[in-house]
Amino acid sequence: MEKEIRIPVTRLKDYLNEVGITVQTLANLSGINTCHLHKCLNGEVDVRNGYVSTLSKRHLDLLQESLHQLSIDIKYIFIFYNTDKEVVKRNGRRYCPDCVEQIKSQLSSYFSILPFMQFALGWNRSKVRNVMDIKKGFAYGNISQDDCDRINITLEEIATRLNVLRLT
Repeated sequence: MEKEIRIPVTRLKDYLNEVGITVQTLANLSGINTCHLHKCLNGEVDVRNGYVSTLSKRHLDLLQESLHQLSIDIKYIFIFYNTDKEVVKRNGRRYCPDCVEQIKSQLSSYFSILPFMQFALGWNRSKVRNVMDIKKGFAYGNISQDDCDRINITLEEIATRLNVLRLT
């Protein structure tokens, strides 16, 4: 069995932001109110009583289960580089624009695409927007086999990390 990583709930938000997982995703999986979960993850003060918003033991257990379920869901996502739909640019580089639609359709229910792509590929915001969003641009769909492999590896790493996290 893999070693557990114990983290406080407020630190979970940092990791979620880094990889691009949305709070809405965890709220949907756990059944916890999105607004309440967001306040707890951010450590916001409840205006009604002046205390920092926290999760009850039951909500903490639900959140833990949702992290486990999320890790399973993410583990089985795979972006397929389709060589039949591959495009060769003038510079000789090969890209598969079909990967863009796969990424959007498979990842959008779990991730914000922009931060995820920045995390997985190390691209800046402009490059992600050019490759993923601007259909008439020269860079649209420029996802190479290497980029596709890195995305799949990153998904596996995130799934593994979520599975070993234990909230305190």
